[in-house]
Amino acid sequence: MIVRLTGSLLEKHPDHIVLDVQGVGYQVWITLNTFETLPDVSQQVTLLTYHQVREDSQDLFGFASVEEREVFRQLIAISGIGAKTAITILSGALPDELRRRVREGDEAALIAIPGIGPKMARRILTELRDTFGEVGRPWAGDVSSLAEGERDTVTQAVESLMALGYKPYEAQRAVRSAVKSAGPEAPVEELIRAALSGK
Repeated sequence: MIVRLTGSLLEKHPDHIVLDVQGVGYQVWITLNTFETLPDVSQQVTLLTYHQVREDSQDLFGFASVEEREVFRQLIAISGIGAKTAITILSGALPDELRRRVREGDEAALIAIPGIGPKMARRILTELRDTFGEVGRPWAGDVSSLAEGERDTVTQAVESLMALGYKPYEAQRAVRSAVKSAGPEAPVEELIRAALSGK
């Protein structure tokens, strides 16, 4: 079972990449959120993976964070949700945003995510509400790799943007981009400025 890949990025597309690992090219399906974290083509990249083996095919799905892969696994455990559908769902909502919608029982917000219809939304609410009961920190890249103080700074920046009217997933994406440009050790004020300017 392949659970992690590190190699040179040969091709980069919104829904998949091709990764050269010691001369072997792997096609890996990805979410839009993971796509946004990727370096330029020819650069080194590491992705966590889920290896799906079926009678007629094998597919690799890649994730920039442990959290995103875990939510993917929880989604495909639901009857009627395949791996490609789960990827589509996670391209429409960051893990924390999806968790929030499930915790709040917000069926309409789930249906607004591409790939989720009314029946699937109700199934997700029924099967994942208890699993998603605990509130997690806002996700900005792989926050689990940051030090405690750095995670607090990211959280403060996301909450500040939400107070300014950003939707949760918009705030998380903006801060994630700001962390990439300003660095995880940047003060919260600098992260907010970078997020607001779109840098």
